[in-house]
Amino acid sequence: VELGIAAEIRMDYRSDMRRGINNMTVAAEEIEEGIRRLMNDHEMRNKVKEMKEKSRLAVLEGGSSYASIGRFIHHLSI
Repeated sequence: VELGIAAEIRMDYRSDMRRGINNMTVAAEEIEEGIRRLMNDHEMRNKVKEMKEKSRLAVLEGGSSYASIGRFIHHLSI
């Protein structure tokens, strides 16, 4: 499921691997740029806030995760 809450920082490692170059290092500048893009993307920030709220509701009593862990524990105790 694509949530749309991630930023691609570096993808050229795949072409490096095909050419036999084993350089999996990502420069600090690349990471900084990716983080800045995330922090400045208001749509992304809104999606993260929405996921935060959905996650919080899921673990409350009656939420989907709460119910799932309850069923899992019940299954283990049988």
